[in-house]
Amino acid sequence: MDDNKFLDGKVVLITGAGSGFGREMAIIFASKWANLVLNDINMKGLEETRDLVLKDFPLTLILLAQADISKIEEVERMKKQVFAKFDNVFVLINNAGIDGGAYKSLSASEEIYDKVMGVNVKGTWNVTKTFFRKMKSQRHFQPIRAKIINIASCAGTANGINPMLGIYSASKATIIAFTKLWALELGPVDITVNSISPGVFLTPKYDNDPVKIRQFLETRGVKLPLDRIGEAKWVADIALFLASPAADYILGQNFIVDGGLTLSVNKL
Repeated sequence: MDDNKFLDGKVVLITGAGSGFGREMAIIFASKWANLVLNDINMKGLEETRDLVLKDFPLTLILLAQADISKIEEVERMKKQVFAKFDNVFVLINNAGIDGGAYKSLSASEEIYDKVMGVNVKGTWNVTKTFFRKMKSQRHFQPIRAKIINIASCAGTANGINPMLGIYSASKATIIAFTKLWALELGPVDITVNSISPGVFLTPKYDNDPVKIRQFLETRGVKLPLDRIGEAKWVADIALFLASPAADYILGQNFIVDGGLTLSVNKL
């Protein structure tokens, strides 16, 4: 098969596809001939992503699946929609997440805790739990039946834990832990599970504002050894690599993509 078509006939489900990383991943996966299930709670954002994909890749089959992933009944409804249209989900990208604002973990309200953990942790668990059984039955894909890619954050890593993003940091650390747990649980049935931990990127989380990002870095006293702010496409590129045959033997790993941010903590 042409290397440019290694996802031909395969479905990629991306949560949080209405903007940011999810939108960039939709575009780059379409370039490899994937069919797409695009999920978000924001239908307008999904429609904008769909239109951007079809502008460059008009033959892409796309299902827009509006759902709040923190609610299991909506995820189960999404599953029915997916398998009414497609016969597989080869790549599941758990990308949807919210930050919850700048609160120390013990200062956050119960409402903020429930909202952030509900989307970032429970939502990721809901989607994976709902889809993995169908994914592991996909015997026609060899040597890997399916791939799960979780979007975590440097804020969930040992050097990146951030008291000013307390509940968010805890939620992303949980995603990294789930990545390793699911790798152990699903590796034996030929499903790979890995995560990506971005640093600071031009995304809606920072209002796509480089000035706001620089101010955030200054408040933490952190410098970027590669003195540039990340572009969402770079995270999409790593996700595409993990979905490719080149990554078939990679399991349970967390890829830090941060321009050296976490490496620099307490050093520069």
